[in-house]
Amino acid sequence: MPRVRNHTWSKEQMNRPPSSDVPNKDIACARGVPRGGGAVPRTVSTERGRIINGVDAAPGEFPFQLSVQLDFLGTYIHACGASILNEFWAVTAAHCFEMGGYYAILAGTTSLVQGGSMINISETIIHPQYDSSNSWINDIALIKVATPFVLDGTTMGTIRLPAQGQETPEGSSVTVIGWGTTSFGGSSPAELQKVDIVVWNQELCSSLYWDGFEYPVYPTMICAGGVEQQAGSCNADSGGPLFHEGVLVGIVSWSYNCGEPPYPDVFTRVSSYVDWINQYITA
Repeated sequence: MPRVRNHTWSKEQMNRPPSSDVPNKDIACARGVPRGGGAVPRTVSTERGRIINGVDAAPGEFPFQLSVQLDFLGTYIHACGASILNEFWAVTAAHCFEMGGYYAILAGTTSLVQGGSMINISETIIHPQYDSSNSWINDIALIKVATPFVLDGTTMGTIRLPAQGQETPEGSSVTVIGWGTTSFGGSSPAELQKVDIVVWNQELCSSLYWDGFEYPVYPTMICAGGVEQQAGSCNADSGGPLFHEGVLVGIVSWSYNCGEPPYPDVFTRVSSYVDWINQYITA
């Protein structure tokens, strides 16, 4: 039987104070198994890095964006993105918690080095059918915070969920945001980045990844990327939002070399999980 991993930490564990005297850095998460030809094996990996060819987001532009921070030797550092759903719940990628350890949330800021509020996590719920060995299928998790988000609509606010099963048409303009690296293997920004990309044809995306790596792209995933240049998510953007007209349609999950052409980024299709999400956040 698949198991739901409900991580609950004690108040003492979650109240370890973050330190601000060490620069933020990305925690890499490369789980890809080399597949395909060539002298140098190519890998597909989850994405814990920065937006490719993006620009700085304006303060307050995306008040639903969160930084999931990992306690690394006494200092909290950016690991993944997440999105606020209501005053107690946020959504992210399941693979963000594969390393274990203590996590907290930075909310209410577009900067990793100033502003915002650190909020303790009381519980994480990982989808029971998440499988990192099978194209990271069901790569979605919920985060419950110990104290409510202050939803003022300016520094903190919610993002809307789609209807269960709602489709985002091929060619739709979508936006992805995050603090991940600006190139594969590159450096990470202190300021939140944003970039507009487009939804790809699902069959084309699926055939590219199967022919290149034998990685299936499932209907519960959605593909998006740049058209004329490489653009999209990268390392440390994992768990962050892909949205269309203010609706959360995807969660940053995995790709090849941060969407290196001709491969788009692959996101968890949020509309496949709305019923699962609501059973927790509306309880």
